[in-house]
Amino acid sequence: MQLLFDIVIPVFLLMVLGWWCSRSGLLEESSASALNRYVYYIAVPALMFTSTASVDIQTVLRWDFIAVYLGGSVIAVMMAFLGWRRLKLEAPLDWTVIALNSAWANTVYMGVPIFYFLFGDRGTLPVIIATLVSNLVFILILALMSELQNNDGGVLKKLKALVVQALLKNPVMMAPILGMLVSVSGISLPTAIITPMNMLAPSAAPVALFALGMSLSGLEVRRAGFDLAWLSLVKLIIHPLATWGLALLLNLDPYWTASAVLLSSLPTGAMVYVLAQQYNTRVTLSSATIMVTTIFSVITLAFLLPVLKQLVG
Repeated sequence: MQLLFDIVIPVFLLMVLGWWCSRSGLLEESSASALNRYVYYIAVPALMFTSTASVDIQTVLRWDFIAVYLGGSVIAVMMAFLGWRRLKLEAPLDWTVIALNSAWANTVYMGVPIFYFLFGDRGTLPVIIATLVSNLVFILILALMSELQNNDGGVLKKLKALVVQALLKNPVMMAPILGMLVSVSGISLPTAIITPMNMLAPSAAPVALFALGMSLSGLEVRRAGFDLAWLSLVKLIIHPLATWGLALLLNLDPYWTASAVLLSSLPTGAMVYVLAQQYNTRVTLSSATIMVTTIFSVITLAFLLPVLKQLVG
């Protein structure tokens, strides 16, 4: 119960504050864009860089954690596909967007702050690993499914374009990679560079939550049919349970077990809506799933966090 008041409620109050500021007109729509850019291009990259630049590279390469997290995601996707008749799945990209709704967690805007508040500085590492691995896997799948559906160019060409866009032009992905390179090389960064990053890093958590709340004010739930209810159930209940089962099966360390389960329990990531718009597939459903899973995650996290905190000790 204490974690409910210490972490869950403060996290969602910051989101509600952002939502209200946007809805009430206190902050203009351009403010949400500016805050999102600050979080995405400055604060979160600074946090991820400083978190990886000072750790042993072997700590990042936790293959058992990666296997559990990805395995739980695969099971969640397979469960989502059980409703393919009611979901009326047809084209490859249609299947892909449904998969993203059921397994792509909001690791940046909710994972970063929750892990930071719950575990402190060490909580950043599991978020970084999950973000890097899941994004790379989803990039590959998107390239393959796009090629199967459109057949208007080589899959390697599309994959190259997606990798460039998702890695070289994505500071959230590039920052931890650069941090790992600094760690491996043994370079000691000058104080003039590392100090500003250390000052920016703590702002990532609260500003990310506030910006997420502002972004949610523009999303709508237009209908609540089987597809929305089913995907929300898979994302918030089945996904974390499947991950936990795999963690027990592989005898994963308690801290990494708690991290994998908590990451899996996060609501659908806002990036799914962006991709759905880009491919013009299941846009309304993606918007609704993000909104509903985010709202109801306050309930699931309230039950889950005390259990995971006790597991870690």
